[in-house]
Amino acid sequence: MSSGIANFSGECGECTSGYFTATCTGGMQVGQSATVNGNSPQACVVANDGGTVFAIDLQTIAGIYDYQVRVDAQGPSGAFSGSMYLAFEDQTGDIYYLSVFSSTREWHEVSYNSSSPALVKIYWSDYSFTVGSGDAAKAKPAYKVESAIA
Repeated sequence: MSSGIANFSGECGECTSGYFTATCTGGMQVGQSATVNGNSPQACVVANDGGTVFAIDLQTIAGIYDYQVRVDAQGPSGAFSGSMYLAFEDQTGDIYYLSVFSSTREWHEVSYNSSSPALVKIYWSDYSFTVGSGDAAKAKPAYKVESAIA
């Protein structure tokens, strides 16, 4: 297990159309936390009405799934503000989706199995999205999303 920081480079700010992407050469390894463009994710990975990602970690877990992306985030606040939508791509090309709707800051988790679990891309948007459009026949990987319920 490596430790430290994995820096993702890419777009920054609120994405109101499509999705924004940040890429990490070599991938964020198990035991690492993410920065975006050299700063805390909260400086870049944001959504409408105060939706913010404060931290992203990757860890191993026990149970059916081997790996877990942990996201410290709060969703947009206010009536009809919607959710903040995130996705994470591992080195196999599998993509795991997460939506954050609670405006309370809390940890959200996405658990998954992978032969190459390091995360190479982070995606985010104000709107629900599906990454890419090329290989529609590729099956979605099995994963589990857990969010704290206030």
